[in-house]
Amino acid sequence: MALAAGLYRSSCRPTRGACFAAALLLVATCSCSSQSSSGAASGGASATGAPAGASNQGGTSGGSALGSAGAGGTAAQLQGGTSGATFAGGPSASGESSTGGISGSAGGLTATAGAASGGASGVYKPPFILGADITITMEDEYWGATYTDAGQQKSIERLLKDHGFNFIRVDTFVNPAAVGGYAASMPEPFRDLAHTIALAKRVKSVGLGFLLDLHYADTWTNPGAQTPPAAWANLPLAALETRVYDYTKDALSQLKAASAMPDIVQIGNEITNGMLWDAGRVSGSDFRNLATLLKAGIRAVRDVEPAIQVLLHIEKCNNDATSEWWLDGVLGAGVAFDILGQSCYATAPNGVAGYQGTAAEWQATFAALANKYPQLKFMIAEYSAQQRAANDTMFNLPDHRGLGTFNWDPTRAYDTHPNHPLFTTNGAWNRFVAIPELMALYEKMATDYGNR
Repeated sequence: MALAAGLYRSSCRPTRGACFAAALLLVATCSCSSQSSSGAASGGASATGAPAGASNQGGTSGGSALGSAGAGGTAAQLQGGTSGATFAGGPSASGESSTGGISGSAGGLTATAGAASGGASGVYKPPFILGADITITMEDEYWGATYTDAGQQKSIERLLKDHGFNFIRVDTFVNPAAVGGYAASMPEPFRDLAHTIALAKRVKSVGLGFLLDLHYADTWTNPGAQTPPAAWANLPLAALETRVYDYTKDALSQLKAASAMPDIVQIGNEITNGMLWDAGRVSGSDFRNLATLLKAGIRAVRDVEPAIQVLLHIEKCNNDATSEWWLDGVLGAGVAFDILGQSCYATAPNGVAGYQGTAAEWQATFAALANKYPQLKFMIAEYSAQQRAANDTMFNLPDHRGLGTFNWDPTRAYDTHPNHPLFTTNGAWNRFVAIPELMALYEKMATDYGNR
């Protein structure tokens, strides 16, 4: 996801005593460092070369996360796995837990033997994906976050699984500690590969699928912001092609060595206008440079594990014309991938207007795309409000080609982002409490879609 380019984002650090940044609560005094992401504001850049009248909605993310850090100061230990986690068709992992640091010792053992429901490779393919992006977990737990479900404290991955979720998405930045990076002023380089590995091990240890979202940047990317990593700045296209391949292959190789292989890999984030600008920017209807970079990333995935599904992600689920323009561009340039993901943010209960229209528009767009591109599968890679409508949109696509959805950042309330959190808080920003009626909704969907 992209926290929106050009919109204010605050990150609070605890001072001596408490620093309260409330999610759904009043904000008390705290010492904060603020930063503004580069790129366009939530209006975003227009899709260069898009069909007339097909406006680009811009960066789908945005706004400051209320409660991005807070009280405490004692780093929470990483929570271990649960014994008996299994993939369909394979033996269970032992689920041993340890409490080490970010090096990846935390989490628990992953099921490495036997086949997942997708086949002998172990790639997990449930009947329908009910997913969530919980990348912020590692950061929150550093500041002492806890997650409670009906009075019982659990790890967030276990809590979500208990209510029908079966997949987790994790965003990854190249070097978030670099100048201008997401974690440049933070105590740890949150969202780097090491943190991703630690969280992925936990996800795998409880038997959940894992989607790896590679941004190819040091901070958020979206249609209005695709800044290369600082270490890749000003490189020509050929050099960037090599960097994309090497970085992707190294990331997957490290995850494989940690028994945390992703089941789906996302190459780039909201890349409607390209990636790694300016070299990989889409120009008019010229997708050649973007295709070169995408092919490099996809080739690296295939070289490590051919069974992994490859996802490409844009944010036009209410705009069929621009979606088709984009797909025709990348497919015409010879990019071979498995899944098209879209961001689909509707107007939310917090009053923030949706970025991508209504559920009826989503249904019309995906139906048209499914008809025109029979070789592709589809996914809502990010959404928040309209939970049932988003999932029904995918489930009702023909021939089971709607694979599922990912609820973005379900713990959070945002002041400038259309989201509908699945958690409230209890006395402090980082005491997350599951909302029973919303968790019950996901349990029902898990049953209705054949996951249970």
